[in-house]
Amino acid sequence: MKPIRVLIIRNCRGITGMTGGETYLLSLLKGFDPEKVRCLLVCIVNPALGETTWLKELKQSGFEYVTIPIGNPFNLRDVIAVSALIRKFQADVIHALDHRSDLIGILSARVTGRPVVASFLGWVNFAKGSWRATVYPWIDRMILRRLDAVITDSVAIGTELRMGTQDPPVVAIRNGIDTAWFDPARTLAPSSVSEFAAGGDYVYGMVGRIHPVKNHLNFLTAARAILDRYPRSRFVIVGTVLPGFESYRQSLLDFIATHNLASAVVMAHVSLSEIPAVFAALDVLVAPSFAESFSFTMLEGMAMGKPVVASDVGGASEMITDGQTGYLVPVGDVAVLTETLLRLRESPEQLKAVGLRARTKILEDLSLAAMAERTYQVYDRLVNMRPDRNKTRSVQEDFRRQLSEIACKS
Repeated sequence: MKPIRVLIIRNCRGITGMTGGETYLLSLLKGFDPEKVRCLLVCIVNPALGETTWLKELKQSGFEYVTIPIGNPFNLRDVIAVSALIRKFQADVIHALDHRSDLIGILSARVTGRPVVASFLGWVNFAKGSWRATVYPWIDRMILRRLDAVITDSVAIGTELRMGTQDPPVVAIRNGIDTAWFDPARTLAPSSVSEFAAGGDYVYGMVGRIHPVKNHLNFLTAARAILDRYPRSRFVIVGTVLPGFESYRQSLLDFIATHNLASAVVMAHVSLSEIPAVFAALDVLVAPSFAESFSFTMLEGMAMGKPVVASDVGGASEMITDGQTGYLVPVGDVAVLTETLLRLRESPEQLKAVGLRARTKILEDLSLAAMAERTYQVYDRLVNMRPDRNKTRSVQEDFRRQLSEIACKS
């Protein structure tokens, strides 16, 4: 059996470090069976940024990729370049990830006659009520409706899309984790934050990009209240600052200084190889985000046997059963967040049991192999049924039915 050849497009023009999209891509590439799928990752980059942290991580991964430099965002030269790569790579399927990539994928698919699918991970970057929160989703829906299928990382995010019966089928494929890499029994070298964490008697942490949607300020507000009762507590914030959000990072540093948190809080950026050791240093992982899709950070923490306290947004309730495999708190409610974090500190046996159940949940339901196999099955249906060419109603209905069988259910 020849492997299905997939050309994956990712618009990295504004990406410098690891985000959920980049983690998603590396996870898929790692999870695919090479006898079933061969991938070429095409990264559209801004040449002014040079070799970013993300591109360095990609290079170290050893996966097959090329970059297409686009300085002017209105320059669509990448359509020509991607079309040429599709033919050269002899791609069977085009898989796009994010707004520009979706558009480039559709245009190049029309030129080359290939089916095209996109992964949609939610609108989690826009401030509620902002013009971007209105305009970008509208544009996104217009583009996504011209694809052959859409993959979402949770049932909740698929519902958010609000696709109609005449739109492309939406397939919920929950993210999965490499449980051999994120294994609490594995021997790990200390991370750069391990020594700081060891200086306290209890460690709370946030892991992920430094972005307002992650709600670090509520975490720091809770930290101040916890320290008043338990002064030897420590708080770790690990993540990359994306371009344009330097002022947000500074606001966190200002908050730390103003509220006398400097001795108890550390903010750091670490390499991908250090992330398991970061989780190992924590007692509790905290994710008080205003918006999420199906967070890899939360999955990674659960795989490491750590209880997660998360806002009840996006797909959080699909991975966490409150009080059993983690804890869900109302969005933006710092009082409940603080109360929950204090209660866990005072319940070590309960904490351990929840962490063990969280790890079991990942092993049984949210493995990397399951995520990759379901995605492969979508590719297989696209290649064999070719809904992009055969527009008869019976074929379209059969295609939709088969994708429904692949999808995760609520």
